[in-house]
Amino acid sequence: MKKKLLMLFLSTFLLTVNLMAQQITITGKVTSADDKLGIPGVSVRVKGGTNGVQTNPDGAYTIGAKAGEVLVFSYIGFISAERTVGDAKTINVELKSDSKVLNEVVVTALGIERSKKSLTYSVQNVKGDDLRNANQSNIINALQGQIAGAQISASGGSPGLPSEIILRGSTTLSGDNQPLMIVDGIRVNNNASNGTVNRLSDFNPEDIEDITILKGAAAAALYGIDAASGAIIITTKSGKAGSLQVSGSYKSFVETMGRTPRQQAIYTTGTGGVYDETSGSSWGRKFRYDETIYNNINRFFETAITHDANFNVNGGSEKLNYYVSGGYRNAGSMIPNTDQEKINLMVKGTAKLSKKIELTTSASYIKNDIQEGLVGANAGGWINSILLYPRRYDIQSYQKPNGDPLYAYVEPGNENQARISPMWGVMRNPRNNNVDRFLVNNNITYKPIEGLTLAYRLGQDFTSTKYRRVITPGTPSSTAFNGFVTENNSETKFITSNLTATYDKKIATDLRLTAILGGSSEYYDNRGVSYEATGFLVSDIFSPNVVNRENVIVSEAIARRQRYAVFGDVRLEYKNIASIGVTGRNDWTSTLPANARTFYSPSYSASLTYSELFENSKNWYGKLRASFARVGKDAPIYRTNSNLRQAYTVGGGFVNDPIGGNPDLGPEKTQELEFGTELSFFKNRLNIDVAMYERKSIDMIMTPRVPLPSGYVIMTFNAGSLRNRGIEFSVSGTPIKTDNFTWTATLNGWKNRSKMLNFAGDIVTFIYTNAQLNAGAAATTLNKPVLGIVGSDYRRNPDGYIVVDANGYPIIDASTKERYIGNREPDFNFGLINNFKYKQFSLSFLWDFRIGGDILNASRQGMMSNGIAYDIGEWRDKEFVFNGVVQQGDGTYVKNTKKVVLDYSYFANNYYQVGTNFVEKVNWARVRYINLGYQLPTSFANRLGLKGARFELGAQNPFVITNYSGGDPEVNSAGPNAGGSGASTMGVDNGAIPLPRTFSLGINITL
Repeated sequence: MKKKLLMLFLSTFLLTVNLMAQQITITGKVTSADDKLGIPGVSVRVKGGTNGVQTNPDGAYTIGAKAGEVLVFSYIGFISAERTVGDAKTINVELKSDSKVLNEVVVTALGIERSKKSLTYSVQNVKGDDLRNANQSNIINALQGQIAGAQISASGGSPGLPSEIILRGSTTLSGDNQPLMIVDGIRVNNNASNGTVNRLSDFNPEDIEDITILKGAAAAALYGIDAASGAIIITTKSGKAGSLQVSGSYKSFVETMGRTPRQQAIYTTGTGGVYDETSGSSWGRKFRYDETIYNNINRFFETAITHDANFNVNGGSEKLNYYVSGGYRNAGSMIPNTDQEKINLMVKGTAKLSKKIELTTSASYIKNDIQEGLVGANAGGWINSILLYPRRYDIQSYQKPNGDPLYAYVEPGNENQARISPMWGVMRNPRNNNVDRFLVNNNITYKPIEGLTLAYRLGQDFTSTKYRRVITPGTPSSTAFNGFVTENNSETKFITSNLTATYDKKIATDLRLTAILGGSSEYYDNRGVSYEATGFLVSDIFSPNVVNRENVIVSEAIARRQRYAVFGDVRLEYKNIASIGVTGRNDWTSTLPANARTFYSPSYSASLTYSELFENSKNWYGKLRASFARVGKDAPIYRTNSNLRQAYTVGGGFVNDPIGGNPDLGPEKTQELEFGTELSFFKNRLNIDVAMYERKSIDMIMTPRVPLPSGYVIMTFNAGSLRNRGIEFSVSGTPIKTDNFTWTATLNGWKNRSKMLNFAGDIVTFIYTNAQLNAGAAATTLNKPVLGIVGSDYRRNPDGYIVVDANGYPIIDASTKERYIGNREPDFNFGLINNFKYKQFSLSFLWDFRIGGDILNASRQGMMSNGIAYDIGEWRDKEFVFNGVVQQGDGTYVKNTKKVVLDYSYFANNYYQVGTNFVEKVNWARVRYINLGYQLPTSFANRLGLKGARFELGAQNPFVITNYSGGDPEVNSAGPNAGGSGASTMGVDNGAIPLPRTFSLGINITL
């Protein structure tokens, strides 16, 4: 028996040795036949097996294989090559360009992949690596400067604040101007409620393969409703056939304060030059030498640390591949008592069930918990309370050792009107936003015959949100001095279902037909229960259970919408020269009345690749394209009927909602005409894409104020039209490419000009609710740009000079409270991306330029009123001669020469009242990010048991050069769609939290 066991062991051992002896280690390099340079990311796998690797950044690879096995080398844009393993341990391969697949493939509407060269409309693609270079947790912020035609603005530099993206200008005044957000073919939630971060920030940039931006209506026409604002198509990473590969990364960020408004440090509290400790204004006497002057802005903000760790596992075979990832982010903030904890988990797999059937399924879980110290629009803006706080007080003195409030000034018996450091509210009155999010996505494709593909996709985006805000007892307030708590628990569902049939085949020798026919269903459901409770009976228990029942308000909200659609797309391509396309989509929506519930959206497009008409055109490429589309948009939910809402007065019951319904609403329509050209020279070393467009929105759905006798405050109408015209271009190229050094660069530039064409009735100016400030407001005025500013101005003579009175002070024109005084649209935008690679080193950075465009500096206006603005310290009580004219008795004007004193009365009663004093035309040049990377040599990494390792140093928003007098000029004080008013606060600085400067260190390893 022992001999048999021994013989079995020896035979097994010898067999194993024999098999090991058969497998050898193959090394080599894959290069391009065009320029002889190494190609990174080439798939190298054993044919018919699961063993596979990818080439490193230099094109080198190492793989184990047996003699006689076949290695397959494949990469997009090149003809695949095969090599049989023999005795040689080095196999170098040269791949030739494949003219059939050389074109960049992009994901378009409904997840359809198309060659970019065959497209008949403008599309721009952002690679996942370019996105990650920005080192931004919010994907929208990471796109800044990388898309021509995109106006992106953050509402502040804190992890809990939203950002907004608008493509080619605003298309509506009261609805959502942001593009559709599509992830792997399903619509996802990007709402920003309660002033918190928009939900696209939940997604992990590390999981994104690339992003396609469909900027025009023709590009997004297959989506029908909401396509007027374009679409952002996000494709996540997938598994790759080959051996198991494990990657991990860690980054640490140090966040510091960015650019902030300046304060004067000359005058203390008081009024009219007299010291008064009861005053919260800084119009008193000058500080004495023995008085402490606190730099409260610097003392408020702090340095924060963020940790970001990610891993992913992928691999599989030709029949089954998988991708599993996880991410954890623990983010601090320069805002005290503010932090974020986010977890991302994702599982994705693709299985070839047969030669004709393929199934892709994915599931994601996201947990995103954010606590914010600055709650709501405190004192009119996020940090206005800090900007206005007198410098004689220490902002860090806000509570007693026992936790009670430490008032800076209080009159006995009047504590609810006491003055306290803003730090009390930040530290003791936080808000928490806790999100649990689940996404499931399933897509099955069936190819019954050659050229025909049937596909069905079913996905759901489910978001559960808990928002809670507390006001601690003792907080100065006329209504919440004894404490306040509110909580909202809501659940949101987007369910997307698409069925498509695609036929793609040559119907003649030089003619290819691509036809798509399909239908879709989209269901939206939002349910929420909330409560408000005022006056705690037990001061340190923040719960509605310790509040008198009459001080508790409970409410429930339900919003549902159902949409159905059928659509078709027919495209004919002649050789590689010309193509024409026609799409049509018919939508049905539940938010419009029965007689207007259905509407049709067509698009027509064509392109001509004229370079194919010339001989020897392999080194250059040229194409012209044109498109026209008309798309519709339905109404907000529950706007066709007048609804009742709960009455919170004694006795309860219901009252009319202040928003009046309109049973005659129809769809809002947007039509767009686009012309463009694409050029490529020097074998794709230089690429140019230019687009010009005109976009009109008609029958816009608006919610203007109505006369109070109507019984409503605002009402929904189809009332008005607007127009956007613009030009955008993208120039990319590789100026230098050698064996050791490569330089690639991309310049994106765009200009948009809008105009309000007409309003309903006698409306001349539409003012946005969330941006009505003392001397100015964000508004849209007839025959003026959509993103306008209205306000008061000085009286001017026919030549435009300010008219000065007999005392030497400028005269305020009382009739100009709603005069058009500014345009928040930039004159031009540029984004310049540079990527350098030298051997194992890489350097990338992005410059972002803005030329022109006005900002309404409401922060400075508030600081001016309070006497703490920097300008007050520069000009107060000094003599000055106004550059204006004085009207004479005969009606003529002479130049003003009278000296006046710029005293308290002038600033408070004149300067502060005039809106034009706070409108600034702004330019900026900023570096969005700088990244320096080092790739460990493969040979050294292998000694450490690694397939690869990379180290990175980075800086985000390290500096900005600007003529703006305030803080950071990128402002959007109330975030996206504030108050349901579209881009109402883009370009309005009302206590905006400055964007931080951030420095990062990271490592990426691959096992």
